[in-house]
Amino acid sequence: MRPGRKPETPSTKEARGTLKPYRDSGKVEICVPGDPPVMPDYLTAGAIDVWQEVLPRVMAAGVSEVDSAMLARYCSTEAIVRETFRADGAPPPAAYLTMLRQYEELLRIAGPKSRVGGGGGDGAKPANRFARNGSRNRA
Repeated sequence: MRPGRKPETPSTKEARGTLKPYRDSGKVEICVPGDPPVMPDYLTAGAIDVWQEVLPRVMAAGVSEVDSAMLARYCSTEAIVRETFRADGAPPPAAYLTMLRQYEELLRIAGPKSRVGGGGGDGAKPANRFARNGSRNRA
């Protein structure tokens, strides 16, 4: 692999309007679409409702077919927790809530820290990364 800036894909250049056929004609771009998770047949009615509700969010977060079993476990656990809250209003055992939080983090639907490549915060970089360099005010 040669050092330096990596070439951009032909589709990126075409979207930007800078594609040159005489220069980029020999390049091949391999695109592998992400398959959506497959719903297993053992889910209960409540878990199916959770699956339908959460599927757009997990697809936007990048979950694919290989994560189907984990998503099914999350949906089943979430259905149990919801049913426990509806039944007597008492909170479910803490272990269920901890498991749900862990599944949400793994599926990247828990909150801002779990999204966008596992980073935290709002994702914004400081405007000037050298602003703290140099002399400081001395009071």
